[in-house]
Order: sequence, then structure tokens, then C-alpha cells
Amino acid sequence: MIAIVTDSTAPVTRQEAEKYGICIVPHSYQVNGTTYLENYTDRNYNYTQRLTNAGNHTATNQCTSSAFAVMFEHLLSQGYEVLCIVISSRLSGAWNSAVTAAREIGGDKIAVVDSLTTAGGLYYQIMRARELADTGISLDKLASYCAAQRSSVGLGFSVEDMHALRRSRRLGPLSQSVTTILNCRPIFLVQDGTIVYKELARGRANRIRMLSALVPQNAQRIMVQGFGTMPIASSLAHMLQQHFPQIEIQRKEVGPVLSIHIGMQALAVSWCLN
Repeated sequence: MIAIVTDSTAPVTRQEAEKYGICIVPHSYQVNGTTYLENYTDRNYNYTQRLTNAGNHTATNQCTSSAFAVMFEHLLSQGYEVLCIVISSRLSGAWNSAVTAAREIGGDKIAVVDSLTTAGGLYYQIMRARELADTGISLDKLASYCAAQRSSVGLGFSVEDMHALRRSRRLGPLSQSVTTILNCRPIFLVQDGTIVYKELARGRANRIRMLSALVPQNAQRIMVQGFGTMPIASSLAHMLQQHFPQIEIQRKEVGPVLSIHIGMQALAVSWCLN
């Protein structure tokens, strides 16, 4: 049996974790000096109000190697092999933490894969891994397949302002020059594990249209994420539903850790081609 482990930037609900046997290792975040563990996406109670009231007095900490080690050891003791898929190593140190934990524990029963993405893109990778693991595939083949199929998922997003992204230092040198002016909002993609600037949307309607246009016509699964219950996220989901009537558009929240890094009021769309 293969257990699937990921980090809390994947928008997995508690029910999904229990149903599909997905184990979550949490990142943590600080608000005005108080530390909170990021939870399942439907269990991060009051985070929007907490972050809104905190202003710039926020910070995050990546999943620790000790947290991964505890999870790995528990699963191995239950007779599982472990596939761990985490947020891009170019966006967080969680991958290094997981690799360190796997090396310390030793053996060939743990495989760690860098998803090269996060949020909905990471969600779709772990769900596909779960489907394949249930077919009885070996751990080595599963890890190789997951690494080979990373290009089948995509993630794009838009932000209200650039302050949080610049502060997080997750932007490349060219993207650092992007700014928000008047009613213009930048559109970004996560490509090869890093954040890259795509274009500038002028006005709310154009922002929704451009995010919708990122999704390939052959997408099989689509997710919209927003900060809490943003009305604009509903508008994006509605447009996507019109363009892809055969697909049920999933709705999730961005979550506290990614909200701190990319900014409150961020709007994201993810897709999977298989």
C-alpha cells in the first residue's frame, strides 16, 4: 500500500483527506506574534479576518523536516510505502525538509517528488497520484510517472497589489518590475516551479477573462481559488463553467500561507489535462 503525503498549500479538505488517504504536513504562519498551523482548506477558521486585521505583521514558516519525519515514521510503522509530493522547491523549502527527513529515516520506501507548483496544481497532482497508487503500481514507477506528468497541470493567478509578492522574494528579476497601476492587475503563471509574469489586465472584467483564457481547451479538471469567499472568484467560476459546461468547476480557498506570500484578494485558476 502507498500513502500519499503533501503539504498544507494543497487545498485538500478534511473529508477528502479521509476519503482518499491523503496525509497533510502543515506549514505555519504568524500573525502579530502568534503562531498558527495551516490546516485542511476547510478548517482554517477565521484566517481571512486574522490576516486582514494584521496588515504587514505576518510571516510564514515552511514544513519542518521533523514534521515530515514524524509523518513518514508513522506511515512506515503502519506498513505503508510513502509518496510525498510537495510545493515547488523554488517557492518553499518544504521539498528540502521532506528529502532530509526521508534520508534520515533511510530505506527505499519513501519517494519525494517536487511538484513544481502549488495550490490547485499540487492538488491535482496528488489526486492523480492517489488514483494511480490504487492500481497497484510500484512506488518507483509511481514517483517517475508523477514527475513526468507535472506539465499536465497548470496554475495562473492575479493579485491586487505587488507588495506581498515582492516581500516574499518569490519573483524573478523581470517580474520584480511589474506594478499595479490605476485599475490594472498583473496576471502570473507558475512555470517550471517559479512565478513568471504573463500580462496586465485592465479592469475587473478583463482580469476575469484573461484568467479564464489561461485554461487550455483540453482541460479535464478546473479549480478556482480566492481569498475567502470573494465575489470575483464566483464570477471567474461562472465564466469558466460557461466555457467548459462538461466540467464541474471546483471552488476552493487560497489559504493563509499562500495568501501571505502572494497577497490577500489574490485570485487563482488551476487545471489538469488528464
